[in-house]
Amino acid sequence: MEDIARAESHGYPDRLLPKVLLRKAECLLCLGRVQDAADALSAVENKIAVDGITTTQQTLLKKLNQLKIKIHEKESCPEPAPEGRDDIPRKSEVWEENDGISGASSSLRLNFDRERGRHLVASQDILPGQTLLKEEAFVSVLCPGERLLLPDSSETAWDTRVTNADLYCHRCLRQLLASVPCRGCSYAKYCSQNCADVAWEQYHRTECSLGPLLLTLGVFCHVALRTVLLAGFAEVSRLVEWSHDGDKDLRNPEARCKHLGEAPDTRAGTRGIPGCNDNGQYQSSYQAVFNLLPHAEKHSPEHKFLFMLSVVAMCKELQEAGLEAAVLNQESSEKWSKPKTREKTSGELSPGLKIMAEAMLRHVLQLQCNAQAITVMQESGKITTFKPFSVVLAHLACVKRLSYQL
Repeated sequence: MEDIARAESHGYPDRLLPKVLLRKAECLLCLGRVQDAADALSAVENKIAVDGITTTQQTLLKKLNQLKIKIHEKESCPEPAPEGRDDIPRKSEVWEENDGISGASSSLRLNFDRERGRHLVASQDILPGQTLLKEEAFVSVLCPGERLLLPDSSETAWDTRVTNADLYCHRCLRQLLASVPCRGCSYAKYCSQNCADVAWEQYHRTECSLGPLLLTLGVFCHVALRTVLLAGFAEVSRLVEWSHDGDKDLRNPEARCKHLGEAPDTRAGTRGIPGCNDNGQYQSSYQAVFNLLPHAEKHSPEHKFLFMLSVVAMCKELQEAGLEAAVLNQESSEKWSKPKTREKTSGELSPGLKIMAEAMLRHVLQLQCNAQAITVMQESGKITTFKPFSVVLAHLACVKRLSYQL
């Protein structure tokens, strides 16, 4: 029952514990840890004995019996243990960085195909616990409070209980002790004045007056906006224009990769993979994020239409709020202390905002399959462990309650 208690401490619903423990037993069996796998199966049997057998658990019982047979076979014909496996230092303690992939272990190689996009593949055996990748999220956004329906009311209202957005810095995600709130919106909170100043310079001076709209449109739209703000208009414009160059079929990463891969001067390594530089090196950058596959063909027309409307709404609000110059990095030498007053604008977006809108729509589509969420952050000694608490759109391919990241 110790395994069950441990699973419960990690937040698994009680009804899913047998399924989780069966998966644990299956993994242990693949690793050759037969006795540990048998102990996990014993915990499953004890749990089912306590709860009784339901219709759903009939399938689990079948799986349980299959694993018991495999364990019996392993015990009857044990495989010889690898020589010196426990006597040599663990390779996981040694970090050898990949020559062609920034932040990745030398045990990996970078591949690309039309179905999965850019992804990592093991190039040699990997030991349990071995570090494979060190890469920070390109952008992160804390999740807001949830909308709850008040009793005896047909209107929605924000949940006033303390949320993760109140407990963590909106820039670096450190836990807040004495928060420094934004003077403009008071929603964004930071762990220090330095974090507040950096956030203001990088993106918050633009986001500050859009708070209500961003909360309405949702965290994916917020991530998309912050992504282009962090990248800067010059880089966004360069990559959007690059995606339009050449043959019409080369406007999607899959076709470009095929085209580059067939070029005569293509050499071995990561050259030709979208997101890598001209020398075939993969590095954390906005270019790597931009080239994540949006899988537009897999999104429903309704979703794509909704995403498009959301992005246009953000750009219209930026234009009407007089924030276009800040978004396009064209502000004057005058320091931005607060958003400009609203001005009457024409109904059409400016050419610069159209470029930013195209990039944001691309990122919203990417988030569906490349975002990761961290919902709990725990510190254990010198090691910080994460359970899903923020949403991240990371460079390689990569969330739920605390924040979203790209």
